Amino acid sequence: MRIGALGAAVATLGFALAGALPAFAQGWPNRPVKVIVPFPPGGPTDVLARPLVEHLTKVLGQPFLIDNRAGGGTTIGAQAVIKSDPDGYTLLLGTNTPFALAPIFNPNAGYTSEQFQPITMVAESPMIMAASLQSATKTPADVIASAKKEPYSYASVGQTSTTHLLGEWFNQVAKINMAHVPYRGSAPAMNDLVGGQVQVFFDVGSSAVPQFQAKTINVLMILHDRRWAQMAGVPTSKEAGYPEFIGTFWAALAGPSGMPKAVVEKLNAEVGAYLKDAEFVKRLDNIMFSPVGGGPDVMSKRIKDEADIWRKVGQNAGIVK
Repeated sequence: MRIGALGAAVATLGFALAGALPAFAQGWPNRPVKVIVPFPPGGPTDVLARPLVEHLTKVLGQPFLIDNRAGGGTTIGAQAVIKSDPDGYTLLLGTNTPFALAPIFNPNAGYTSEQFQPITMVAESPMIMAASLQSATKTPADVIASAKKEPYSYASVGQTSTTHLLGEWFNQVAKINMAHVPYRGSAPAMNDLVGGQVQVFFDVGSSAVPQFQAKTINVLMILHDRRWAQMAGVPTSKEAGYPEFIGTFWAALAGPSGMPKAVVEKLNAEVGAYLKDAEFVKRLDNIMFSPVGGGPDVMSKRIKDEADIWRKVGQNAGIVK
């Protein structure tokens, strides 16, 4: 009888706890939510985060607060999210780097992509191939021809960043050997491109617009399947003769693995609705971004597909095994 009573009590407790999870999710959020951005203030990810947290604060009734946690090649911010309680109160608005690249290329990352709970893709901006005016190259074919005759270099925002790996990929596609020159950020890399210290830079399209419009650089192609008004006259990768050479800078929202499904669904629905807001879409387009959206499965696939591409590029370049 005692065993039977104990079993009944355990069963009752189990049912109570199972019912408490949806109730918890329904009451979420009942306190401020931290959104970690693994970059300093003012960058493209931070620019996307500001209006998004304002919207979530408004519709969900609790403050969504940005925490700029830069350092470690985005891994400091990513690790903080992974180590947090999976209760929906600590999120990561990250990019290709913490989600797809750091687990492969950064030996100090200390985590895998599977330790995140994907919520939704947010937005993306095409990468572009820019050249110094002093190099007198106006097409990718010009770069290839010049790089086969004389020493050529390309800038990046750091070792194993998307900008670095795009340069390695182009080396492989074009069968050339441009030297990699890493910088600590986009601004110094762009300054040296303008000054002619390096010949090529694969930059985020949104970041390169001011220099393009000021005519201080040549943009040779947009690594995307559409043209952009902010870079009038610049061909897409396909139009330039490199249809497979596609690269984007993207941002997505995630939390630590183990988050309640109902919280994930709630966040996905609210962000998804905002990505269809005409004013926000226009705001994105003005800074050369486009909304993406989709469910957690879409984000998971994007991370896997991107990781597969860059792992192969890295292996061919001898960066990883």
